[in-house]
Amino acid sequence: MAVRDPGCRTVPAFATLLLAVLLSAATGCVSSSDIDALGSRITSLQRQVAQAQQESPRRDEVAALGSSVTGQLEALLKSEADMRADLAALSGQIAELRGELEATSFRLGQLSQQIAATQQELRARTPASEPGANAPAAPGTEISDPESLYQNAYGDYLRGNYDLARMAFEQYLASFPDTDLSDNATYWIAECHYRQGRFDAAIAGYDLVLSRYPRSDKTASALLKRAYALIEKGERQEGIAQLQRLIRQFPSSDETNLARQRLRALGVDR
Repeated sequence: MAVRDPGCRTVPAFATLLLAVLLSAATGCVSSSDIDALGSRITSLQRQVAQAQQESPRRDEVAALGSSVTGQLEALLKSEADMRADLAALSGQIAELRGELEATSFRLGQLSQQIAATQQELRARTPASEPGANAPAAPGTEISDPESLYQNAYGDYLRGNYDLARMAFEQYLASFPDTDLSDNATYWIAECHYRQGRFDAAIAGYDLVLSRYPRSDKTASALLKRAYALIEKGERQEGIAQLQRLIRQFPSSDETNLARQRLRALGVDR
């Protein structure tokens, strides 16, 4: 007989057997062999009860272990699902970044083409060069094309030929003192000095822009670079005051944004 629950089914079986033996004894039909068989059956039942009692804690342990394994498996499955979701999101971000990079590369290519076209146009507008063509005209030489002279000077500035550029701009102002580009030429002369570290001369040049051309589109730039030159000279407080003046006078200009950045770099919060 299989014993499934030592606390429920074994005892009734044992009681039934014992009752049968007693009834048989009462009727005088019980032999010694029957009694021996009964003893053996009782001993067997006792062993089964003991074994079931020993196995019961093990079943509890197995059930607890199975529950733990099930919980861990569910956690692993959830973790795998989360990782798949994260991987899908990351793949989407990578694809988006690739698209942005391609768009940026395309815009850079367009910009390079525009720069090349502009340079080609400037070269086409410049007279055929001869030895010393970029040098300013000698005193007394008639110059009929102010635009070409200005563009030659500005081209030298962009190439870092600051001495040639400064002399060409000075020649331009001497020949054409009152044009729409006179304020620009004066500003670029000051910039040539600044680029070469001649800050006193640069400040004097910026002052000329501010005094001669107060409504020039170079006024804000002249104020900004004058402040930079003062700071480079070690006149920190005066340079800071100049930057603050620029912010008050031109609050919406690009130069004002640069002035605020410089003030923050100097540890000034306003």
